Amino acid sequence: MPFPEGVPSVPVRYSITSPAGGGPGEGTLQLMPTVPAVRIPGQEGVFTGGGTYRFVDGQLVDGEGDQVHLLPTNVAGANPTVWAWLGIESVNGAQPRHFYFTLDADAEEIDLGAVQQLAPDLTQYLAVPGESAYDAWRRAGNDGTEADFLASLIGPPGDITAANDYTDEQLGQAITAEVARADTAYDPAGAATAAQAAAVNAAASDAAGKANAARDTAIATAAADAAAKASTAQSNAVTAAASAAAGLYLPKALLAVDSFMAQAGTKVFGHRGAGMVCPEHTEVSYDYAIAHGIQAMELSVNVDSEGQLWCLHDLTLDRTTYSTGALNTYPSTGVAQRVLTNGRVMLGQGWTDQPMVPLRRMLDKYLGKVVLFLEPKGNDAVVPLQTLLATSYPHAPVSVIWKAHVGTSFTWPKQQGYRTWCYVDDGSSNAVLDGKDPQVDYWGVSTSMPSARRKEIVARGKPVFSWPVYRRSQRTALEADGVVGLMSSDPVYVRGTTAQATASRWDQQVKESGGTPQADYNDAAALKFSETGGWVSINRARGTYGLGRYCPIVPGAGGYRIQIEMKYDQINSGDLAVHGGLYFGKTSDDPYEFNTLNPSAGYHLILRHNGVLRLYRHVTTQTGGIQLGAADIATDAPVAGQSMTIQIDVTPTTIEARRLGNAAWTTGPITDTTHRGGYFGLSNGSISDTAARPFWRNLLITQL
Repeated sequence: MPFPEGVPSVPVRYSITSPAGGGPGEGTLQLMPTVPAVRIPGQEGVFTGGGTYRFVDGQLVDGEGDQVHLLPTNVAGANPTVWAWLGIESVNGAQPRHFYFTLDADAEEIDLGAVQQLAPDLTQYLAVPGESAYDAWRRAGNDGTEADFLASLIGPPGDITAANDYTDEQLGQAITAEVARADTAYDPAGAATAAQAAAVNAAASDAAGKANAARDTAIATAAADAAAKASTAQSNAVTAAASAAAGLYLPKALLAVDSFMAQAGTKVFGHRGAGMVCPEHTEVSYDYAIAHGIQAMELSVNVDSEGQLWCLHDLTLDRTTYSTGALNTYPSTGVAQRVLTNGRVMLGQGWTDQPMVPLRRMLDKYLGKVVLFLEPKGNDAVVPLQTLLATSYPHAPVSVIWKAHVGTSFTWPKQQGYRTWCYVDDGSSNAVLDGKDPQVDYWGVSTSMPSARRKEIVARGKPVFSWPVYRRSQRTALEADGVVGLMSSDPVYVRGTTAQATASRWDQQVKESGGTPQADYNDAAALKFSETGGWVSINRARGTYGLGRYCPIVPGAGGYRIQIEMKYDQINSGDLAVHGGLYFGKTSDDPYEFNTLNPSAGYHLILRHNGVLRLYRHVTTQTGGIQLGAADIATDAPVAGQSMTIQIDVTPTTIEARRLGNAAWTTGPITDTTHRGGYFGLSNGSISDTAARPFWRNLLITQL
């Protein structure tokens, strides 16, 4: 793979000859930097690692069969500034060898076979071209061509006369004399003694060498073993010291996971703090839940571009803030100073835009005081979270539950002593759960999972928690399945069983606890607040909205009354029979929708655009309502933008609906005792054109 554009490189060549036979050598050359990584100015990332190259026909080539290119070791501004290349040569039939060298960025090509040691006391070598004999001859002061140089290598002729004077007779005499001298000098015994001594010396030298090598190996092995044991002992000592320091100086957990789980009854946790009441995963959301006595809450975590952890459910900022893009592309200062959550969109414009909150602040504020469910949502947040907990909060396992999806690993949290909550998909098989079971303390199931499947997971024998819970009716169903923990986006309401108020304050333009739209965390289903007048509406075709804050209504001895103002800002002149109104009398806060099979029965009041007022009873077995009373109640047609006051009286035996302003605008008391539940809400009825939707304000509940 070529170097990126703008990065310098030097082509290198290297040829080898086989030590057996003298032909082209075969083998490999491993090349690696002497430093872990090199950063080049103007380039993203770092250059790290090396490569192993092979010799083809004795020539060094890369994986593509092309010439090898390497990063120069003297690139201007590189970090580090001093480093070298290490070459480990493995030629078939020869002992491996290694060598160090540097590469000049200005070199056109380097022959690795011609390297010289740059500094003997440093393991650095400089690759330079070797000087030829002809060049050396010229440098010595000679002048001439290569032919002149070669001619200079031929010396003057010898004395042929002296050679000719050396006759065959003289040669024979010399040989005879040399033989006699050798015979006299040759001593077989002495030669054997010398050979013995030489053999002894060689053996002694070999034995000494092997002994020294064995000694060095033993010393090195012992040193490595000692170093490893010392490192282990040091690590254990540091861990022990950290634990001791945590015990002495860190705050004690006021609420441990195990003691919390030992409490009687269903446990209610804050989902994203209280994400359907306050802007999710903000400090005010966590504070709201804790201030109302919630003892456990969820903190989802993601990481910015500098490694700081923030409380955020999504990987991007798009859904919950006014900013866009992935959090891990933002600097810490930008997140802290420029990113604001957009809770006003779903929770009402009365909210002040909230900043994002760093995880450290929440850990410093609440760790040990309440149980925290911690979940790194992005893969890049896992290690930073693990590191933060291990180094700064070693006591965290006492009061933290590690929360993660069934598809992720639980090895690290279990090794650190954390309790683990594994939430599964609706379709997760038993085989998948079996594989995770040894590392799981609690299972998690969604509210959308079929009841039968939830019961199967409960039957596995470990505590089961469910999410996201924002209706009391969901709590009832989950408890019936054996679920013991509820991750709730409206924990104060879900935990309770009584009404929190009897009169609305919609003029504050903030969503109230207990408000139950048809879908949670959904802007389109949310209650909308008018800019003036304290009016609210549902900007969704046939939309409804439960008013759980005022439920269940507690009747007096004579029953109760619901009074509310209502208006239409636009009249649907093309179809004056369309209507909106209220539903009431339900025993549950499960969702209601007009002309639909609903999970529980009750009543609904409608006021058409032509002024007709009616009461209906609805049942769970048919979509249409059952009219109460003999006839329609004709009232004046609504005027666009003009307020109308509606009253519903529910006594132990009768129901009556009226529109104030004319004594004749009433159904009169209708005998019907079918439903006396205390849950009610707002309804767009049959209206699909949201421009013609109803608006409401000034709700008041009174006992009769």
